[in-house]
Amino acid sequence: MREIRKEARGWSRPAFEAVLWTLLGALVVIELSGARDRSPVLETGLLVVALAVAAALSRSLPLVSLGVMLAGAVLQTSASVLLMVETTVFTPWLAVAVLALLTGLRSERVRPVVAMVVVACSFTLVLHLLRGLVSGTDVRAFLSDSVGWLGVVLTIALSTLTPWLFGRYQRLRRRVWRGGWEIAERMERTRAAEADRARLRERARIATRMHDSLGHDLALIAVRAAALEMTAQEDSEQSRAAGELRTAAHEANLRLREIIGVLRENDDGGGDREAASGPDAGGLDPGEPVAVLVQRAADAGMRVRLLREGPDPDPSAPGGGAVHRVVQEALTNAAKYAPGAEVTVRVVREADRTRVTVGDAGPPGAVRPVLPARSGDGSGLAGLRSLVEELGGSFAAGREEGAGFTVRATVPDPGAGGGAEEPGESETRRAHSEARDRARRRLVAAVAVPVALGLVLAAAGFGLLTWVGVNTVLPPERYGRLSVGDEQERVEEVLPRFSYPEGSVSARASEPPAPPGARCSFYLSRYENGLPPVYRLCFEDGVLVAKEEIHRTE
Repeated sequence: MREIRKEARGWSRPAFEAVLWTLLGALVVIELSGARDRSPVLETGLLVVALAVAAALSRSLPLVSLGVMLAGAVLQTSASVLLMVETTVFTPWLAVAVLALLTGLRSERVRPVVAMVVVACSFTLVLHLLRGLVSGTDVRAFLSDSVGWLGVVLTIALSTLTPWLFGRYQRLRRRVWRGGWEIAERMERTRAAEADRARLRERARIATRMHDSLGHDLALIAVRAAALEMTAQEDSEQSRAAGELRTAAHEANLRLREIIGVLRENDDGGGDREAASGPDAGGLDPGEPVAVLVQRAADAGMRVRLLREGPDPDPSAPGGGAVHRVVQEALTNAAKYAPGAEVTVRVVREADRTRVTVGDAGPPGAVRPVLPARSGDGSGLAGLRSLVEELGGSFAAGREEGAGFTVRATVPDPGAGGGAEEPGESETRRAHSEARDRARRRLVAAVAVPVALGLVLAAAGFGLLTWVGVNTVLPPERYGRLSVGDEQERVEEVLPRFSYPEGSVSARASEPPAPPGARCSFYLSRYENGLPPVYRLCFEDGVLVAKEEIHRTE
């Protein structure tokens, strides 16, 4: 079903685009066929060819297709302005907008699009400049015409940049949406894998608890059996039974270690952490303090004493559970490798940590084997070292000068700093936030850039018109000082920078006939909206021969 939907979507988009290009081509033909002031055959053919090429390349080469259609639209509009025809064709710019939108959706490249817009606007302005130089247009007419060419530049920028920026926003928004589904699918697979890992961690946690608790109990049983064997008569039935019990406890401890190895063989090391941080960390009895643990060892016959400074750490907390495991493992090793030796357990509780020292004097007249600080199965002293270092503490174990084997550990108290540290922001949330921020920035750019361009060009156009209009005004007091018969050079000293176009006067007023052979210029009496009066000054042979005020009507 998913493949069918994909195939249906794949066929629907090209079909829709084919209908769209056909409709745009038809609109081009219809618009240009209404041109009465020129023959539109060549112009229509070129635009239709440009649209066909752009449509064919819109999927494979979206940037090239946009460039082809933009070039066609710019040439058509520039030709219309150059020829001063009244027919305005909007369909090419509509096609440019559609192709710009598709380019934003299908390409991440920015520089080619910006370069196209800059080249198109520059070409338009250069064409306007060349037209003014070739035709010999006066400065005022050239500046007035520049407003219309600025409108062409604004059309190029808005029809290209606005849909292109919006397409880029939609592209990133679609990627964020698809990425959300991909993340959900990945999370589903991760949950399944995490369930398998949780089962393995549970096995490792059970193995760790069995090793610590049952191993400790078996060691105490062996201690009791050794004590019974020593107090019984030699070669008596009680002595043999006690020896068999001690041997059985030792063999059971070895078999327990083998079982632990099987349970832990697929674990990734998380079992110790899980056992240390869980609510039942440290043994089968999660609420057993260190004092009770030491008392049970003493009741079993071990020569052990407890030196304590400060209150007992909470055995249900991670730090307290780690302290419990350190003392338990150290007592178990002392019972195994130094039977009969005196063991001292010292627990010092400070403000933010607990210091633990468990040392024995060593068996009288015996050589104590050195226990490895690290082992391959992750249990014993190696497990303790990993556990304590994971909590940010330190661990050391070994023989000391003039004494037996000593285990030292410094365990921080995570709760002493005022609560657990807030978890950092996840990678997924950070990536989603960054993508969402980029999408918002692109949406802001899609709105702000066209608005800013429109405001700048509109301000430039209105400013240019205002400047030209102000410099076309001949104030009434200056006009009053002029008299027929004044020399032209003297009159030109008080005239404004530009003259008013004659065509704008003749179309709106009943202009009196000019003196025969005279050359006349027009000037605004004041700059305002509407049709203010104009002054006409006529010169012949370097002399002012006529001056009139002409009123125009709507």
